[in-house]
Amino acid sequence: MKNLPRGRATALGLALIAAGFAAPPALSAAAAPAAKPDPSVISQMRSTASGGLSLRSNPATGVVGFASATGTNPDLLPGVAAEGRQGAIDKATHYLERFGSAFGARPSELKQSSVYGNKAGWAVTFKQSYKGLPVYGAELNAHVDREGDLTSVNGFAAPIGSLNTTPRVTKEQASAAALRMSRHHTDKSGDGLPSYTKGVKVRSIQLSVYRMGSTRGITGDAKLAWVIEIWNKATIRDTIILDAQTGKYLNRWSMMADALDRDLYEAYIDDNGTPDDDSDDFLNFDHVWTEGAAFPGGLDEDQQNEVLGTGEAYWLFRNTFGYNSWDGNGGRMITVNNDPRISCPNANWNGVTTNYCSGVTGDDTVAHEWGHAYTESTSGLIYQWQSGAMNEAYSDIWGETVDMINHRQNESGEAPGDVIKRTEGLCSEFTRSDVTMQITAPAGVAGPCTAAPASFGPVITQSGVDGTAIVGNDDDSDGGTTTDGCSPFDNADIISGQWVYVDRGLCSFAQKTQNAVDAGALGIVVGDHTAGRPPISMSGSAEIYGVMVTVEDGAKFKSAGEPVSFHIAAVPAPADNSHRWLSGENDPAFGGAIRDMWNPNCYGDPGKVSDVEYQCAEDDHGGVHTNSGVVNRTFAILVDGLPGKVTSIGLDKAAWLFWQAQTNYLTPTSYFPDLADALVQSCEDLQGVALERVTVGNPSDPDGSDGGVNNPAVIDGGMTAADCGRVKSAIQETELKLNPTEQCAFQPLLQPGAPKLDCGDGTVTETTWSEDFESGLDGWTQDEELTFPEGFGFAWETSTAPKHSGTAAFGPDPADAGDCGGGADDVSSRNGLITPDITVPAGDSARLSFDHYVATEAGFDGANVKVSVNGGTFEQVDNAAYLFNAPGGELETAAGGNTNPMEGQPAFTGTDGGQPDGSWGTSIIDLTAIASEGDTVNFRFDLGRDGCGGVEGWYLDNVKVQTCVAAPAATTTEVVKIDPDPVIKGSAFTVKIKVSADGGTPTGDVVVKFHGEKLGIDDLNARGVAKIKVLRIFGKGDHDLVAKYLGGDDFLKSKTGFTITVVRG
Repeated sequence: MKNLPRGRATALGLALIAAGFAAPPALSAAAAPAAKPDPSVISQMRSTASGGLSLRSNPATGVVGFASATGTNPDLLPGVAAEGRQGAIDKATHYLERFGSAFGARPSELKQSSVYGNKAGWAVTFKQSYKGLPVYGAELNAHVDREGDLTSVNGFAAPIGSLNTTPRVTKEQASAAALRMSRHHTDKSGDGLPSYTKGVKVRSIQLSVYRMGSTRGITGDAKLAWVIEIWNKATIRDTIILDAQTGKYLNRWSMMADALDRDLYEAYIDDNGTPDDDSDDFLNFDHVWTEGAAFPGGLDEDQQNEVLGTGEAYWLFRNTFGYNSWDGNGGRMITVNNDPRISCPNANWNGVTTNYCSGVTGDDTVAHEWGHAYTESTSGLIYQWQSGAMNEAYSDIWGETVDMINHRQNESGEAPGDVIKRTEGLCSEFTRSDVTMQITAPAGVAGPCTAAPASFGPVITQSGVDGTAIVGNDDDSDGGTTTDGCSPFDNADIISGQWVYVDRGLCSFAQKTQNAVDAGALGIVVGDHTAGRPPISMSGSAEIYGVMVTVEDGAKFKSAGEPVSFHIAAVPAPADNSHRWLSGENDPAFGGAIRDMWNPNCYGDPGKVSDVEYQCAEDDHGGVHTNSGVVNRTFAILVDGLPGKVTSIGLDKAAWLFWQAQTNYLTPTSYFPDLADALVQSCEDLQGVALERVTVGNPSDPDGSDGGVNNPAVIDGGMTAADCGRVKSAIQETELKLNPTEQCAFQPLLQPGAPKLDCGDGTVTETTWSEDFESGLDGWTQDEELTFPEGFGFAWETSTAPKHSGTAAFGPDPADAGDCGGGADDVSSRNGLITPDITVPAGDSARLSFDHYVATEAGFDGANVKVSVNGGTFEQVDNAAYLFNAPGGELETAAGGNTNPMEGQPAFTGTDGGQPDGSWGTSIIDLTAIASEGDTVNFRFDLGRDGCGGVEGWYLDNVKVQTCVAAPAATTTEVVKIDPDPVIKGSAFTVKIKVSADGGTPTGDVVVKFHGEKLGIDDLNARGVAKIKVLRIFGKGDHDLVAKYLGGDDFLKSKTGFTITVVRG
C-alpha cells in the first residue's frame, strides 16, 4: 500500500467543525503569469502516445497537470515494456526524462520516491527538488496498468527559473520566529484555551522551495523558504512557511485535524493539590482502556463510542482496501476522551491521537477524525482551500460509510435494512429549522409565540413536541433577579420532568441550561430582555430542548400564575423522513447534524461549485468545512443516484473509486479538477477488477475486536464502462472541473489604473510639493499612541519594498511580533508619519496623491490618512474626499476585542483578495474638500495594530500635491540678423534673436547651438530680443545652427534653425 512518511508534506490538524486560522491564500496580484508548456514538447507527447492524448493544465503553474492516454489500447509510451514493479518504475522514469519539462520540472529535478501496487497496477511517485532542496508539495504520479501501459501522469511541479538557495535567515532565527507566531492565531480564535499554548516546540524545519499560490490554484513566484512544523502534542500543530531571505510570513495553516491496537485515555485538569491556584494546574491523563481489556468495564457512553468507532474505522479500511491501520503499518490508534484543550463541542486529529469532547462521539464522527489520519498517510491533502475541502470531505465520506454499514446508532432511513433514499432538492426533516410555537394553556395567555430553536438539544421536527414550563425561581444575591436562571433553582422539585422558563441576562446561556439540566428539566424556554427584536438561536451544549422567545412572549409565562403548556413544531415544508447522509446526527453536543452530504445547501454549504454558497473568503482555511459540500454531494449522488441525471453505482464502487483516487492520484496541493480527473482515471483503472464490498465485519466480541473478514464478498468485474459514464455525469452535476476564480472575483485591495489629473484645454498640471523618500524621512515627523503604557509600537522607517523600485517609507506590521496579553510585549499601537507644512495651491482640482502597498491583519490592523488644517487637531480624511482608492474596510471595535488605538475607524486593512500580501496602488484625495486655497495642511499617515499577529505593513511612496494652472503661452523664435553676414572665417559673429508671443512679451534665456554644442546664451530684453556673440571658429562653407528659447513661467519653449555662410577674409 502507498505509505508515505508521516512528515510527508502536510500532516493535518483537522477539526470536525470550523475553528482555527484564517487561510492566507498564496500569492500577490503582481506575481509572474503562469508558464505555458513548450508546444514542441506537447507535440512530441501527442505523437508518442498511442490513441489520443488528453491534457489539463495546472491552474497555479499553467503547465501540464494531468496527462492521460485515451482511446483503444491507450499508452503514453508504447513500445516500452513494463513488467512488474521495476518495469513500472523504469517506464515511468523514462517518460519523465523525456517529457518532465511539460509538467514544469527539469528531468534532473525529479526523483522516484515511492511505488504503490494495487489492483489496477502500479502508481510510481516522483518528488521534485531544486539544487538539492525539496520543492514543497511538488510531486508527480505515473500510473502503469496491469498490462504495462502508462495510462496517465498527474500532479504538481513548479517551474523554477533561477533562485538563490543560500538563506539569509538562519534555521535558528526561523525556528524562533515560528515559536513567536505560536502565541497567537491569525483570526484571534483557536481550538485550545490560552493556558494550553504552553510547551510549543519546533517539531521539524526544512529549507525548501515554496511556490506561492500552489495551495490556492493561482500563479505565484518561487521562494526560498523555511517550512516549519510547530506543536505541543495537544492544541497546536501548525505548518508555518517563512521567507528564508527576508523572514517574512508566506503561509500558515493548522494541522490539527479537526492488527487492531487501540488505547483510550481520559484527560483532566490536575490542580496539583492547590485547587485555589490555577497557575500550577496541568493536563493529566488516565489510561482507562487498552486493546484486550474488559469491555465495557467502567467506561462511560462516550468512551465506549470511541473504542467501538475506532474499531469500525480500522476494519473498514483493513477489510475493504487491505490498509493496515491509519498509517498503513498497523500503527496504534490512540484516543483521548473529554479533552479540556478542545473548544467544545468539537473533535480533532492532532497527528498522534484523535480527541473528543463529551457528547461528540457518534459513529460517523469517530470515523471522520480517523479519516483525517488516513488522509495524512496517503494523499497528504493540505488543509487549505480546495485541497482542504477535499480533506474534510474524505473524512465525511468515510464517516458516513461506517454509519451506513455498521449496526450501531442507526437512525431512520440509514440502517442497511431500512434505507430511505433522499429526494433531490429536499432537506431532511431532522435538520434544525425555524419553528412555530403555540401556548395552549392557560387560556389567559394562549396564542402564538415568536420563538427560535436553540443550537443544542434534540431537533424539533414538523410533528413537534409538547411541553409544560415552570417559571424557575433562583437566588438573586448575585445581583440578578429571581427568574434569571443563573443560580440553582429553589423549585427544582417541581421543575423535574417539565420545562423551565427563565429570563435572558446576567449569565451565559450555557449556565442557565446547565442549571436546568441539574434540576431534571426536559427543556428550557428563555425570554429575551429587550423589546422589539426577534429571538436568537441560543448557543451551548446540552441534551435537552431549548427555545428563546421575545420579551413580550416571555411576560406571558411569568404572568400566567401557573404552569404554561405549549406545542412547538418545525415550520411546515417538504422534507425527507430520513437521516441518510446527515453528518454528526448522533452527537448530542451538536444538537443534531452539522452537515448534509446529499443536499449541502440545507446547511448553507455548496452542492456544486457555482452555488452562491461556495465560499471565496479566507476564513475557515479558505472554506474547508463549507466547500467540502461539493465533494460530499459528488459521493452521495454516485452512491444513490440522481433521477434523470446520474445513475447510481452503489456504495461499494463509490468507496473504491474515492480510495483509488486518494491513494494513487491526489497530491498535497490537488484541486477539485484534479479530483475529477482522478475519479475518471480511477474508474478506468478498476474496470475488470474484483472489488471487495465495504464492510466493518460482524464482530461478536463486545469491543468489536473480531471484525476482520477473511473472505469478503466481492463485486466480480469491478467497474464497468457504464459506471465510468456515470462518474462523468456526477462530476458534471457538481461542477468539479469549474474554476471558481471568476465567480469569486478576487480583487486587489487597491484597484489599479488611478486616473491622471486631466486639466483640460488651456491649463496644465503643476506639482507644487512632492516626496519620493530617496533621501529618507528628512523633514517629516512622527508620533506614537499606545493602548498599554508598558507596550510598544514600530516607528516608520525607509526601506526597499516588494514589487517596487527605489526607496519607500514603511510602517511595519510584523507577523511574529507582539503578545495579545496587554503586557510589555503587547504591540497595540498607532504610529503616525507626518508631512512638513504644505500650502494648498491655487488653481482648480488641487489634490494629494500617494502610491502605497497594504498587507495587514484583516479587520484588526490597518491604515488611514488624517489631516490638520492651519495647526488644528488631526481629523480623519473622510472617504467622500477620496477621488480614487478610499479605505475599503473598517477596523473591529474595542467591544469586538480589538485593542488597536484606531479601533472602529475606516481603514485600508487586509491583503489582496485574501492573499497573504498586497500590491501597489494609488489613492487620490480632493484637497478642495478638506481645505481652502492658501491654507497650511499637514497629513498624518497612521498605521494601527492590535497586540499581536500582523502580516507585513504599509509602504508609502511618491506623495504629491498637484493642481491645474493656466497653460503657458505659445512662442515663436526667429533669427532677425547675423552680423556680419556672411561670416568671415576666423572671426566672431553676433546673432540677433527675437521671441514673440500673443498677449505678452516673453522673458528668459535664449541659446544658440551647433549639433548640440552650446555656442552662447543671452536673456531676452524688454522687447523680447537677445544678442548672442559666437566665438567658435567655423570652416569655409554653410553651417546649420539652432536658436532655442528655453521658456519661462508663462511661456512655452520654442526654437528655429538658421544657416550661416563662412567665407575667406
